[in-house]
Order: sequence, then structure tokens, then C-alpha cells
Amino acid sequence: MTQSEEIVTQKGESRQAVENVFLYNQNMEVNYSTSINDRNKIEIRLNHPDELEKETYQMIFALKGNIKVTKSGSNHEFVEIESQQHNLCRLPFKSTRILVDTSDDVLFINLSKSFLKRFLPHDHPAFKLLLNEDLDSQMVLSTINMPITPEISAILQKLGNSDQSTFSDQLLLESKAIELFALQISQFEQLQNSAAPAKLKKIEVERMHEVREILIQQSGDQLSLRALAHLVGTNEFNLKRDFKALFGKTVFAYLNQHKMEKAKNMLIEEDTTVSEISKRMGYKHATHFTSAFKKYFGYLPNKIKTGKLSLLIFFEDFIALLENLSLLTI
Repeated sequence: MTQSEEIVTQKGESRQAVENVFLYNQNMEVNYSTSINDRNKIEIRLNHPDELEKETYQMIFALKGNIKVTKSGSNHEFVEIESQQHNLCRLPFKSTRILVDTSDDVLFINLSKSFLKRFLPHDHPAFKLLLNEDLDSQMVLSTINMPITPEISAILQKLGNSDQSTFSDQLLLESKAIELFALQISQFEQLQNSAAPAKLKKIEVERMHEVREILIQQSGDQLSLRALAHLVGTNEFNLKRDFKALFGKTVFAYLNQHKMEKAKNMLIEEDTTVSEISKRMGYKHATHFTSAFKKYFGYLPNKIKTGKLSLLIFFEDFIALLENLSLLTI
């Protein structure tokens, strides 16, 4: 690293050091104010001390409640992200207003243009959409908000529990932001290659959120689809159709992913046995849990407990994601 904070390549060329996600978010200027129309609403405005920074790329995750993004001085909604949805938006600093409720559970991660250019190939649809200067300054990655999967939820929970006070916490934010970005791009690509999902009515959305809560709160034996449908006042056909339309996965695929991601975090963070976690995940036999875990992740759960994967587990998952997205460059 040179004194001017430039990176010198093997060819002898130099370029400016890339600003990491932690420093970019730390330098952001955020103003909060109570909405005049509704005292339960908080208006958020973003700015950056560097005058050259005209816009930000914001990953928005709504775990609970909904988020509305508008232009200053206008009631027209640029985008609305509802509970258990996420998206990536290009937002100009001084003319953007974000509206959230005081009881909402949301997470925002701001990305710089240089961050996107590090990972997106120039011919990728997301690059052409988000980094095209000829288009409007307000852009959204996906016209249809994408579902928060159990995998994304697990990452968000880990970020929410980090106070980012140490250097390792800063690295965690950087790595998890990259992982979340890869997952967003993966979902975006899937939407590009599939037919547009059906638009659900409000009552259907509410029922599917109720189904999701039942799934993640239950323990022991699984409910049948018919029983689950009856609990929320619908039928089995509508349950399967509406759940996949809203969350992008079948009911049991979503439940399995939730269990595997939760089990993985417990194995890493808690001092407990594979057998105990198996019981807590609702498996009658530890061998069934071990088989399901290996099928999902590609390695046995006891490798985490013995420490063989404790340091490499994230990097293996992340490299696999990038390879699947064809984002690795040499």
C-alpha cells in the first residue's frame, strides 16, 4: 500500500483503494425525524460528507412491518418493501426519504458504486440496470420484491447481534454484506428466468405469514399440509400455491432450510451436542438429522463441533455462491 492509499497491481499500475462496507456505512450521515402526518412513522434521510458521492446503493430487508421510499416533497412511493421481503435500490442522497414505523424490524446496508463494480461483470443484467447512468437516478434491482429466506434471515440475525465495535466485527459486516449481495443477485437471476409470480391478495399474504410463523415456532412432529391449511383458514391447494408465490419455496423446503440454518448456527455458537440439536430440530433419531444436514450443506455436523470447519465454513459457502453466479474473476 502506498502512502497515498493506492493499490499497486502486479503490472505496476495503481488504483485507489476500495472502500469497505463498514467504513462506507460509518461515514454515512443519517437524519431521523418524526413524520408530520403520523407520529408513529420515522422519516430517514441519507447523506454523505464526500460531495462526489451523489447516490447510494441500499440493500433493504424488512423482517417486520413495511418500508416506503419516496422522493422528498412527494407522496409518490418509489418502492414499498413489505414484511419478509427485500430489495436493492439505487437512491440519490439529497432527494430520498425513507419511511418506517417505530415498531418495524428492518435492516439497511448501504453499498458504494465501487463495491458493486468489484463483483458484478459488466455484461450482467444487474450491472446494466443499477450502474447505467442514462437511467433515472432512482432504480430498483427487482420490480418484484424478493422473499427473505431462512438463509438470509440467519445472516441478518447474526448481523443484528454484532455491535461492530471491534475489527473482527467490521470484517463480519463486510463478509456478510457480500454474502447477502450474492443471495440477492441469485434471487434476481431466478426471477429473470421464470414467469412473474401471481399477485396475492392482502388476506392471502397475511395467511401465508401466519403459516410461516407456525412453521418456525413449532417443534416435534411436523403438521400435514392439510392441517396447516386449516389452521389459517385456507385449503391445501391454495396453501402450496400462495406460500411458494410469496416465499419462493415450497412449505417443506422452507421449513427444512430454516431448520438447517438454525442448526448450523447452534453448532457454531452453542456448547451443545449434535444429538441435542437433533432433538431440538424435531428429529426422532440423530442419524436422520445428520443425513439431512449433510444433504443440505455437503458435510457432517460433527465437523463443525470438532472445529474442522469453524473458520472455513463461511468462505466455503461464499465461494460456492460466487461460482454458481459466475462472478469469480481471475
